[in-house]
Amino acid sequence: MHASHRLFLRSTFGAAVFCLGPAMAWAAGPVEGAGEVSGEAGAAADRAEEGAVIDAAPSGLVHGIINGEAATEADYPAAGGLLIDATLSVPGYGIFPYISFLCSSTLIAPDVVLLAAHCVDELALTGGQGEITAMQFGWSRQADLSGFGPRRADWPEDTVMVRKWVKHEDFNIRRLGIGISDNHDIALLFLETPVLDVRPALLPTPEEGADLAVADRVIAVGWGQQTATSSTQAPPAGTFAIKMMGESAIAELGDPEMKIGEERTDVRKCHGDSGGPSFYFLPEAETDDLMRLVGVTSHAYDYTDCYRTGGVDTRVDYHLEWIDAELRAACEDGTRVWCEEPGILPTTYNDLPDEEDAGGDPVSGEEDEGKARLACATGGGPRSAGLVGIGVLGLLLVRRPRS
Repeated sequence: MHASHRLFLRSTFGAAVFCLGPAMAWAAGPVEGAGEVSGEAGAAADRAEEGAVIDAAPSGLVHGIINGEAATEADYPAAGGLLIDATLSVPGYGIFPYISFLCSSTLIAPDVVLLAAHCVDELALTGGQGEITAMQFGWSRQADLSGFGPRRADWPEDTVMVRKWVKHEDFNIRRLGIGISDNHDIALLFLETPVLDVRPALLPTPEEGADLAVADRVIAVGWGQQTATSSTQAPPAGTFAIKMMGESAIAELGDPEMKIGEERTDVRKCHGDSGGPSFYFLPEAETDDLMRLVGVTSHAYDYTDCYRTGGVDTRVDYHLEWIDAELRAACEDGTRVWCEEPGILPTTYNDLPDEEDAGGDPVSGEEDEGKARLACATGGGPRSAGLVGIGVLGLLLVRRPRS
Protein backbone atom coordinates (compact mmCIF):
# COMPACT_ATOMS: atom_id res chain seq x y z
CA MET A 1 0.00 0.00 0.00
CA HIS A 2 1.39 3.39 -1.00
CA ALA A 3 1.52 6.46 1.20
CA SER A 4 -0.78 8.38 -1.11
CA HIS A 5 -3.41 5.67 -1.39
CA ARG A 6 -7.00 6.50 -0.50
CA LEU A 7 -9.72 5.01 1.62
CA PHE A 8 -12.12 3.08 -0.59
CA LEU A 9 -14.34 0.75 1.42
CA ARG A 10 -17.23 -0.21 -0.80
CA SER A 11 -18.30 -3.50 0.69
CA THR A 12 -17.84 -2.33 4.27
CA PHE A 13 -19.41 1.12 4.15
CA GLY A 14 -21.49 1.16 0.96
CA ALA A 15 -20.29 4.11 -1.10
CA ALA A 16 -16.76 5.13 -2.00
CA VAL A 17 -15.90 8.28 -0.11
CA PHE A 18 -13.53 10.71 -1.79
CA CYS A 19 -11.07 10.72 1.11
CA LEU A 20 -7.70 9.22 2.03
CA GLY A 21 -7.33 6.26 4.29
CA PRO A 22 -5.09 4.25 6.58
CA ALA A 23 -2.55 3.35 3.93
CA MET A 24 -0.35 6.28 4.97
CA ALA A 25 0.33 4.45 8.21
CA TRP A 26 1.19 1.16 6.52
CA ALA A 27 3.61 2.85 4.18
CA ALA A 28 5.29 4.77 6.95
CA GLY A 29 6.08 1.67 8.99
CA PRO A 30 5.62 1.25 12.73
CA VAL A 31 6.51 3.84 15.32
CA GLU A 32 9.98 3.20 16.75
CA GLY A 33 9.77 0.69 19.57
CA ALA A 34 6.42 -0.67 18.46
CA GLY A 35 7.90 -3.91 17.14
CA GLU A 36 8.26 -5.45 13.70
CA VAL A 37 5.41 -5.55 11.23
CA SER A 38 5.05 -8.60 9.03
CA GLY A 39 4.27 -8.47 5.34
CA GLU A 40 0.69 -9.21 6.27
CA ALA A 41 0.20 -5.61 7.43
CA GLY A 42 -0.53 -4.44 3.92
CA ALA A 43 -2.80 -7.42 3.40
CA ALA A 44 -4.80 -6.40 6.46
CA ALA A 45 -5.43 -3.00 4.90
CA ASP A 46 -6.39 -4.69 1.65
CA ARG A 47 -8.88 -6.87 3.50
CA ALA A 48 -10.57 -3.67 4.68
CA GLU A 49 -11.09 -2.93 0.98
CA GLU A 50 -12.32 -6.40 0.09
CA GLY A 51 -14.68 -6.30 -2.84
CA ALA A 52 -13.51 -2.85 -3.87
CA VAL A 53 -11.22 -3.81 -6.75
CA ILE A 54 -12.07 -2.25 -10.08
CA ASP A 55 -10.52 -2.59 -13.50
CA ALA A 56 -7.57 -0.37 -14.33
CA ALA A 57 -8.37 3.14 -15.47
CA PRO A 58 -9.46 3.49 -19.10
CA SER A 59 -6.77 4.96 -21.31
CA GLY A 60 -6.64 8.74 -21.47
CA LEU A 61 -7.84 9.38 -17.90
CA VAL A 62 -4.76 11.30 -16.82
CA HIS A 63 -5.84 14.87 -16.23
CA GLY A 64 -6.13 17.55 -13.58
CA ILE A 65 -8.85 17.44 -10.75
CA ILE A 66 -9.94 15.23 -13.14
CA ASN A 67 -9.90 17.35 -16.36
CA GLY A 68 -9.10 20.62 -14.57
CA GLU A 69 -6.11 22.92 -14.45
CA ALA A 70 -3.47 23.85 -11.91
CA ALA A 71 -4.50 26.44 -9.32
CA THR A 72 -2.50 28.77 -7.09
CA GLU A 73 -3.16 29.97 -3.55
CA ALA A 74 -4.66 33.12 -5.09
CA ASP A 75 -7.25 31.11 -7.03
CA TYR A 76 -10.33 30.64 -4.88
CA PRO A 77 -8.25 31.52 -1.80
CA ALA A 78 -10.84 30.36 0.74
CA ALA A 79 -10.14 26.75 -0.28
CA GLY A 80 -7.64 24.79 1.79
CA GLY A 81 -6.34 21.35 2.62
CA LEU A 82 -6.86 19.35 5.80
CA LEU A 83 -3.74 17.67 7.20
CA ILE A 84 -3.56 15.00 9.87
CA ASP A 85 -0.82 13.95 12.29
CA ALA A 86 -1.91 11.03 14.43
CA THR A 87 -1.05 7.51 15.55
CA LEU A 88 -2.84 4.38 14.39
CA SER A 89 -2.83 1.38 16.72
CA VAL A 90 -3.65 -1.94 15.02
CA PRO A 91 -3.98 -4.99 17.28
CA GLY A 92 -1.54 -7.69 16.25
CA TYR A 93 0.44 -5.40 13.96
CA GLY A 94 1.75 -2.49 15.98
CA ILE A 95 1.54 1.28 16.22
CA PHE A 96 1.90 3.37 13.10
CA PRO A 97 2.32 7.07 12.35
CA TYR A 98 -0.65 8.47 10.44
CA ILE A 99 0.66 11.61 8.76
CA SER A 100 -0.80 12.91 5.52
CA PHE A 101 -2.80 15.38 3.54
CA LEU A 102 -6.35 14.16 4.05
CA CYS A 103 -9.14 16.25 2.49
CA SER A 104 -10.02 19.49 0.75
CA SER A 105 -12.14 22.14 2.50
CA THR A 106 -13.30 25.78 2.52
CA LEU A 107 -13.05 28.71 4.94
CA ILE A 108 -16.59 30.03 5.62
CA ALA A 109 -15.74 32.39 8.52
CA PRO A 110 -12.36 33.66 9.75
CA ASP A 111 -12.15 30.75 12.22
CA VAL A 112 -14.40 28.11 10.63
CA VAL A 113 -13.81 25.61 7.83
CA LEU A 114 -16.54 23.60 6.10
CA LEU A 115 -15.86 20.08 4.83
CA ALA A 116 -17.24 16.52 4.70
CA ALA A 117 -18.02 14.59 7.88
CA HIS A 118 -16.13 11.50 6.73
CA CYS A 119 -12.92 13.55 6.69
CA VAL A 120 -12.96 13.65 10.50
CA ASP A 121 -14.77 10.37 11.17
CA GLU A 122 -12.47 7.91 12.96
CA LEU A 123 -14.15 4.83 11.51
CA ALA A 124 -13.79 6.25 8.01
CA LEU A 125 -10.13 7.08 8.66
CA THR A 126 -9.23 3.63 9.99
CA GLY A 127 -11.56 1.45 7.96
CA GLY A 128 -12.22 -0.45 11.13
CA GLN A 129 -8.54 -1.47 11.33
CA GLY A 130 -7.54 -0.33 14.82
CA GLU A 131 -7.97 3.05 16.45
CA ILE A 132 -6.46 6.51 16.09
CA THR A 133 -4.86 8.25 19.06
CA ALA A 134 -3.18 11.62 19.61
CA MET A 135 -4.92 13.06 16.58
CA GLN A 136 -4.10 16.58 15.38
CA PHE A 137 -5.54 18.40 12.39
CA GLY A 138 -4.00 21.37 10.61
CA TRP A 139 -5.38 23.56 7.82
CA SER A 140 -3.22 24.97 5.03
CA ARG A 141 -3.87 26.95 1.86
CA GLN A 142 -0.63 25.99 0.13
CA ALA A 143 -1.21 24.87 -3.43
CA ASP A 144 1.26 21.98 -3.17
CA LEU A 145 0.70 19.82 -0.10
CA SER A 146 2.33 16.70 -1.55
CA GLY A 147 5.39 17.10 0.69
CA PHE A 148 3.45 16.60 3.91
CA GLY A 149 3.40 12.92 4.74
CA PRO A 150 5.08 9.98 6.44
CA ARG A 151 8.48 10.82 5.03
CA ARG A 152 8.30 14.50 5.85
CA ALA A 153 6.11 15.56 8.73
CA ASP A 154 6.79 19.28 9.03
CA TRP A 155 3.59 21.32 9.02
CA PRO A 156 3.46 23.83 6.11
CA GLU A 157 4.43 27.35 7.19
CA ASP A 158 0.90 28.73 6.89
CA THR A 159 -0.76 25.90 8.87
CA VAL A 160 -3.48 26.90 11.31
CA MET A 161 -4.18 24.21 13.87
CA VAL A 162 -7.70 22.93 14.44
CA ARG A 163 -8.89 23.16 18.03
CA LYS A 164 -12.17 21.28 17.64
CA TRP A 165 -14.45 19.80 15.01
CA VAL A 166 -18.07 18.77 14.78
CA LYS A 167 -19.74 16.47 12.25
CA HIS A 168 -23.44 16.20 11.54
CA GLU A 169 -25.06 14.04 14.18
CA ASP A 170 -26.93 12.00 11.54
CA PHE A 171 -23.82 11.06 9.57
CA ASN A 172 -22.99 7.34 9.67
CA ILE A 173 -20.23 5.99 7.45
CA ARG A 174 -21.72 2.49 7.64
CA ARG A 175 -24.94 3.75 6.03
CA LEU A 176 -23.31 5.93 3.38
CA GLY A 177 -25.44 5.56 0.26
CA ILE A 178 -24.51 5.93 -3.38
CA GLY A 179 -26.39 7.86 -6.03
CA ILE A 180 -28.26 10.85 -4.63
CA SER A 181 -28.83 9.98 -0.98
CA ASP A 182 -29.37 11.70 2.37
CA ASN A 183 -25.99 11.09 4.00
CA HIS A 184 -25.51 14.31 6.03
CA ASP A 185 -21.83 14.18 5.04
CA ILE A 186 -20.93 17.60 6.40
CA ALA A 187 -18.73 18.90 9.21
CA LEU A 188 -17.09 22.04 10.62
CA LEU A 189 -13.56 22.72 11.83
CA PHE A 190 -12.95 25.44 14.41
CA LEU A 191 -9.48 26.97 14.05
CA GLU A 192 -7.18 27.99 16.90
CA THR A 193 -6.58 31.41 15.34
CA PRO A 194 -8.72 33.36 12.85
CA VAL A 195 -7.56 33.77 9.24
CA LEU A 196 -8.04 37.48 8.60
CA ASP A 197 -6.16 37.95 5.34
CA VAL A 198 -8.56 35.87 3.24
CA ARG A 199 -12.17 36.58 2.45
CA PRO A 200 -14.28 33.60 3.47
CA ALA A 201 -16.52 31.86 0.97
CA LEU A 202 -20.15 32.90 1.28
CA LEU A 203 -22.94 30.37 1.60
CA PRO A 204 -26.15 30.55 -0.44
CA THR A 205 -29.37 31.84 1.03
CA PRO A 206 -32.27 29.36 1.07
CA GLU A 207 -33.73 31.18 -1.93
CA GLU A 208 -30.46 31.02 -3.87
CA GLY A 209 -30.15 27.32 -3.09
CA ALA A 210 -33.69 26.68 -4.27
CA ASP A 211 -32.83 28.29 -7.61
CA LEU A 212 -30.08 25.75 -8.41
CA ALA A 213 -30.88 23.65 -11.46
CA VAL A 214 -29.45 20.86 -13.57
CA ALA A 215 -26.86 22.20 -16.06
CA ASP A 216 -25.92 25.14 -13.84
CA ARG A 217 -22.19 25.75 -14.06
CA VAL A 218 -19.97 25.33 -10.99
CA ILE A 219 -16.26 25.60 -10.26
CA ALA A 220 -14.71 22.57 -8.56
CA VAL A 221 -11.59 23.06 -6.43
CA GLY A 222 -9.59 20.37 -4.67
CA TRP A 223 -6.28 18.70 -3.88
CA GLY A 224 -7.41 15.20 -4.92
CA GLN A 225 -6.32 12.59 -7.42
CA GLN A 226 -5.83 13.81 -10.96
CA THR A 227 -5.84 10.22 -12.23
CA ALA A 228 -8.39 7.51 -11.47
CA THR A 229 -6.69 4.40 -10.08
CA SER A 230 -7.76 0.99 -8.82
CA SER A 231 -8.12 0.26 -5.12
CA THR A 232 -4.62 -1.28 -5.00
CA GLN A 233 -2.88 1.35 -7.10
CA ALA A 234 -1.50 4.68 -5.89
CA PRO A 235 -1.84 7.84 -7.98
CA PRO A 236 1.25 8.65 -10.07
CA ALA A 237 3.77 10.93 -8.39
CA GLY A 238 2.97 14.61 -8.87
CA THR A 239 -0.75 14.02 -9.44
CA PHE A 240 -2.02 14.17 -5.88
CA ALA A 241 -2.26 16.71 -3.01
CA ILE A 242 -1.83 19.56 -5.50
CA LYS A 243 -4.50 22.22 -5.85
CA MET A 244 -6.56 22.00 -9.02
CA MET A 245 -9.67 23.72 -10.33
CA GLY A 246 -12.06 23.46 -13.22
CA GLU A 247 -15.50 24.32 -14.50
CA SER A 248 -18.14 21.62 -14.40
CA ALA A 249 -21.92 21.42 -14.18
CA ILE A 250 -24.69 20.02 -12.00
CA ALA A 251 -25.63 16.75 -13.68
CA GLU A 252 -28.31 15.60 -11.22
CA LEU A 253 -30.02 17.50 -8.42
CA GLY A 254 -31.69 16.14 -5.31
CA ASP A 255 -32.67 17.87 -2.08
CA PRO A 256 -29.76 16.63 0.06
CA GLU A 257 -27.10 16.02 -2.62
CA MET A 258 -26.18 16.76 -6.22
CA LYS A 259 -24.02 15.14 -8.86
CA ILE A 260 -21.19 17.23 -10.34
CA GLY A 261 -20.11 16.23 -13.84
CA GLU A 262 -21.47 13.42 -16.01
CA GLU A 263 -19.19 12.42 -18.87
CA ARG A 264 -15.59 11.19 -18.71
CA THR A 265 -14.54 14.41 -20.41
CA ASP A 266 -16.22 16.59 -17.77
CA VAL A 267 -14.36 18.16 -14.88
CA ARG A 268 -14.90 15.65 -12.07
CA LYS A 269 -13.71 15.03 -8.52
CA CYS A 270 -11.82 12.09 -7.06
CA HIS A 271 -10.19 10.88 -3.82
CA GLY A 272 -8.64 13.72 -1.82
CA ASP A 273 -11.17 16.21 -3.22
CA SER A 274 -13.49 15.16 -0.36
CA GLY A 275 -14.77 18.11 1.61
CA GLY A 276 -13.76 20.54 -1.11
CA PRO A 277 -15.99 23.18 -2.67
CA SER A 278 -18.23 23.55 -5.65
CA PHE A 279 -18.61 27.28 -6.25
CA TYR A 280 -21.55 28.77 -8.11
CA PHE A 281 -21.81 32.25 -9.55
CA LEU A 282 -25.23 33.84 -9.37
CA PRO A 283 -26.64 34.77 -12.79
CA GLU A 284 -26.04 38.47 -12.13
CA ALA A 285 -22.48 37.85 -10.86
CA GLU A 286 -20.02 40.62 -11.59
CA THR A 287 -18.11 40.54 -8.31
CA ASP A 288 -16.77 37.88 -5.95
CA ASP A 289 -19.63 38.62 -3.57
CA LEU A 290 -22.01 36.86 -5.92
CA MET A 291 -20.09 33.59 -5.73
CA ARG A 292 -21.61 30.98 -3.43
CA LEU A 293 -20.28 27.76 -1.91
CA VAL A 294 -23.10 25.41 -2.91
CA GLY A 295 -21.54 21.94 -2.64
CA VAL A 296 -19.17 19.91 -0.44
CA THR A 297 -17.51 16.95 -2.18
CA SER A 298 -18.70 13.70 -0.61
CA HIS A 299 -18.67 10.36 -2.45
CA ALA A 300 -18.73 8.46 -5.72
CA TYR A 301 -22.01 8.34 -7.64
CA ASP A 302 -21.79 4.59 -8.27
CA TYR A 303 -19.36 1.70 -8.03
CA THR A 304 -17.38 2.87 -11.03
CA ASP A 305 -15.86 5.37 -8.57
CA CYS A 306 -14.29 8.35 -10.40
CA TYR A 307 -13.54 6.46 -13.62
CA ARG A 308 -16.58 7.07 -15.74
CA THR A 309 -18.86 9.71 -14.28
CA GLY A 310 -19.04 12.59 -11.79
CA GLY A 311 -19.15 12.40 -8.03
CA VAL A 312 -21.69 13.58 -5.48
CA ASP A 313 -21.67 16.77 -3.38
CA THR A 314 -23.54 17.43 -0.16
CA ARG A 315 -25.76 20.46 -0.83
CA VAL A 316 -24.87 23.32 1.46
CA ASP A 317 -28.31 24.96 1.32
CA TYR A 318 -29.87 21.74 2.64
CA HIS A 319 -27.81 22.12 5.83
CA LEU A 320 -27.96 25.89 6.42
CA GLU A 321 -29.90 25.58 9.68
CA TRP A 322 -27.45 23.00 11.03
CA ILE A 323 -24.43 25.09 10.06
CA ASP A 324 -25.86 28.26 11.59
CA ALA A 325 -26.83 26.49 14.82
CA GLU A 326 -23.38 24.92 15.23
CA LEU A 327 -21.59 28.22 14.54
CA ARG A 328 -23.68 30.00 17.17
CA ALA A 329 -23.33 27.19 19.72
CA ALA A 330 -19.54 27.26 19.31
CA CYS A 331 -19.56 30.98 20.07
CA GLU A 332 -21.74 30.47 23.11
CA ASP A 333 -19.56 27.74 24.63
CA GLY A 334 -16.25 29.48 23.93
CA THR A 335 -15.03 27.08 21.23
CA ARG A 336 -14.72 29.76 18.57
CA VAL A 337 -12.07 32.47 18.70
CA TRP A 338 -13.85 34.91 16.34
CA CYS A 339 -17.50 35.74 16.95
CA GLU A 340 -18.04 39.17 15.43
CA GLU A 341 -20.71 37.42 13.39
CA PRO A 342 -21.77 34.35 15.39
CA GLY A 343 -23.88 32.70 12.69
CA ILE A 344 -23.55 32.23 8.95
CA LEU A 345 -21.90 35.28 7.41
CA PRO A 346 -24.36 37.57 5.61
CA THR A 347 -24.08 37.66 1.84
CA THR A 348 -22.85 41.28 2.11
CA TYR A 349 -19.93 40.31 4.36
CA ASN A 350 -17.27 40.54 1.66
CA ASP A 351 -18.65 43.74 0.18
CA LEU A 352 -15.55 45.72 1.15
CA PRO A 353 -12.89 47.74 -0.71
CA ASP A 354 -10.13 45.63 -2.25
CA GLU A 355 -7.52 47.03 0.13
CA GLU A 356 -9.36 46.04 3.31
CA ASP A 357 -10.60 42.71 4.61
CA ALA A 358 -13.04 41.84 7.36
CA GLY A 359 -10.38 42.05 10.03
CA GLY A 360 -9.22 45.48 8.99
CA ASP A 361 -5.90 44.10 7.77
CA PRO A 362 -4.54 44.80 4.31
CA VAL A 363 -5.06 42.15 1.69
CA SER A 364 -3.30 41.71 -1.59
CA GLY A 365 -4.96 43.60 -4.43
CA GLU A 366 -5.72 42.22 -7.86
CA GLU A 367 -3.38 43.09 -10.68
CA ASP A 368 -5.06 43.87 -13.95
CA GLU A 369 -3.91 40.59 -15.41
CA GLY A 370 -5.02 38.88 -12.21
CA LYS A 371 -8.55 39.82 -13.11
CA ALA A 372 -8.32 37.78 -16.28
CA ARG A 373 -11.25 35.47 -16.32
CA LEU A 374 -11.04 31.72 -15.91
CA ALA A 375 -11.98 30.02 -19.15
CA CYS A 376 -12.52 26.34 -18.39
CA ALA A 377 -13.52 23.75 -20.93
CA THR A 378 -16.24 21.28 -20.05
CA GLY A 379 -14.53 18.70 -22.22
CA GLY A 380 -10.87 19.69 -22.35
CA GLY A 381 -7.75 18.70 -20.49
CA PRO A 382 -5.38 20.89 -18.49
CA ARG A 383 -4.14 24.06 -20.09
CA SER A 384 -0.59 22.76 -20.16
CA ALA A 385 -1.79 20.13 -22.62
CA GLY A 386 -3.47 22.77 -24.72
CA LEU A 387 -7.16 23.17 -25.45
CA VAL A 388 -6.70 23.32 -29.20
CA GLY A 389 -7.28 19.90 -30.68
CA ILE A 390 -8.78 18.50 -27.46
CA GLY A 391 -12.15 20.04 -28.12
CA VAL A 392 -13.77 22.87 -26.22
CA LEU A 393 -17.43 22.10 -25.63
CA GLY A 394 -18.20 25.50 -24.22
CA LEU A 395 -16.54 28.25 -22.23
CA LEU A 396 -17.83 30.20 -19.27
CA LEU A 397 -16.11 33.42 -18.35
CA VAL A 398 -16.09 34.01 -14.61
CA ARG A 399 -13.83 35.91 -12.27
CA ARG A 400 -11.00 34.09 -10.65
CA PRO A 401 -11.44 35.25 -7.05
CA ARG A 402 -8.26 36.24 -5.29
CA SER A 403 -7.37 37.15 -1.73
